[in-house]
Amino acid sequence: MAEETRPSRKPERRIRIDRAGGALLLLVGLYVTWERRVLPLGTAQTPGPGYFPLALAILLIIFGVVLILRGKESRPFKPIPWSEASHAIPILACCIFVALFMERIGYRISLFVVLGFLLGVIERVNVLFALVLTIFLSMGSFWLFDTLLRVPLPRGWWGF
Repeated sequence: MAEETRPSRKPERRIRIDRAGGALLLLVGLYVTWERRVLPLGTAQTPGPGYFPLALAILLIIFGVVLILRGKESRPFKPIPWSEASHAIPILACCIFVALFMERIGYRISLFVVLGFLLGVIERVNVLFALVLTIFLSMGSFWLFDTLLRVPLPRGWWGF
């Protein structure tokens, strides 16, 4: 009796989306850990400026390793549809806008423009709601970081 031979089926070696995301988190965590070395760490009672970035970097590394190890159940990286490109591209454009113009026009105005664009144009939120939320977030976050936490934020040409 002839033996049936099946072609050996090799496991598919596609990159999985969770493994790619985990690798990115791992690399960012390692990069932040490396760059943080110039900042003083401090102690647990009196943390220095390098303490919080190191803690976040360690979390990124841990979560990245977990994603890499558990990533075999996720979908392959290639077949993910770009149905959200209509949202991703404007968000990327807003990030570029903020990087280029925040120092010139200031934190509050740049955040007002970006949030107004994202809420009013991209998400098509009610105009009055978008305006109120944009003003509240741009002014409120400036007050929180600049006044309460004393994080110097750009004020722009007009000092606003």
